[in-house]
Amino acid sequence: MQMSVRERFVNIMSYKKADALPVMFFEPFEGFTLDEWRKQGLPMGTTPEAYLGLDTAYTLPISLMPMPMFPRTILEDAPDYYIETDYMGSTVKRKKEAPRMFYGHLAHPVTDRDSFLRYKERFVANSARYMNGLDDIVEEANKSQSPVSLFLFPFFMRLGFYSMGMEQFLMNLYDEPDLIHEMFDFWVSFAIDVFTPVLERVTPDVVSFAEDIAFKNGPHVSPDLYKEFWLPHQNRIMSVIKNAGIPFVSMYTSGDIRPLLPLLLDNGFNMTWPLDQYSNMDPYALRREYGKELRLAGGISKDTLANGPDAIDRRIDELLPLIQEGGFIPAPDDIVPPEIPLANCKYLVEKLREIRL
Repeated sequence: MQMSVRERFVNIMSYKKADALPVMFFEPFEGFTLDEWRKQGLPMGTTPEAYLGLDTAYTLPISLMPMPMFPRTILEDAPDYYIETDYMGSTVKRKKEAPRMFYGHLAHPVTDRDSFLRYKERFVANSARYMNGLDDIVEEANKSQSPVSLFLFPFFMRLGFYSMGMEQFLMNLYDEPDLIHEMFDFWVSFAIDVFTPVLERVTPDVVSFAEDIAFKNGPHVSPDLYKEFWLPHQNRIMSVIKNAGIPFVSMYTSGDIRPLLPLLLDNGFNMTWPLDQYSNMDPYALRREYGKELRLAGGISKDTLANGPDAIDRRIDELLPLIQEGGFIPAPDDIVPPEIPLANCKYLVEKLREIRL
C-alpha cells in the first residue's frame, strides 16, 4: 500500500522504512522568481508546487502577526525606489525593480519600553488568529495526508529585528536586558495562548521556530547570550510542545548555527533546515558530529541548481548514502532566486522522485 506524504515524512525522520522520499522545498517561492518562471513556461494560475510536482506540508493557518497589521503607507516615491511603512510597523526602502525585497530598514516601531507597550497591543490572542476558523483547522489537520506543521513566525530573533531593527535589538541585549526579557516573556505567553486550543485537538508532526538567527560566518548571538535570553522563555514553549507529543522540533534558519547546536539539542530541538551551503552547514559533517539525534533537510545549493543537470546529478549522488540512512530530506538550501531556470528545478524534482529507499 502506498504511503502518504505525511507517513513518508514521519518515517524518514524517525529512521523507519519509507516507500519514497517526500519531495519538498522548505523555503517559500518569492514573487519575482515566479515572474521569471512565467516567462519560461509556468502557467498563469498554476502554483510552482503544482507545476513542479512538489509535496507540501499543511501549515496550520494560525497568525502570530500584529493584528491589526500596520497600514502600508508610501512615504516617498522616487524614480528607482520607494519608502514605505510595512505590516510590522517598520519603515523600509524597496527598489521598484524588486519591490518584494527590502533594501534597508530606516525606522522601527519599538524604541523603548513605552513604545513596546503600545506595540504589544497588536498581539492579542483571539479567535481572529485562526484564519479558517478553529473547527475547520482541526478538521483539515486531522485528515491531512501531508505533514502537519506549526510555524512559529516571528520568533525572538525576527521579533526583535522587525520591531527594533537588527543593530538596536542586538545592542539592547546589553543596554536594555530587562526590556528584552519582558518582550520575550510577553511573546511566549501570547503564542501559547494562541496555539494551545489547537494543540488540544491536533498533534502536528513538526514545530518550526522561524528564527534566521545566523549569518554566513556564525550566529548573531553567542551561546552565552542564547542561554541568558532565549532559553528561559523558549523552554516554556518547549514544555508545551513536549506535553502535546509533537515529535519533531526544527530550528528554521539560514547561516551557520553550529556554535548553538549543542544548546539547541539539549533544549528540545531535534531538527534544522535548510542547511545553508555557503555557511558550512554540511549535512555529512553534522551527522558525524551529532548522529541521528539531529534530523536534517536542505543542503542543495543555489550554485548546484544554477549549474544544471550534471551538477544536480553529482549532488544527489553525494547525498544518496545520507538519504538512505534516514533523518534527512534533500532540498534547496535557500529561497530559489530568479536566476535559477524553472527547468533546473523541475529536473531536480524528477531526479528526487526516482530515488528508492
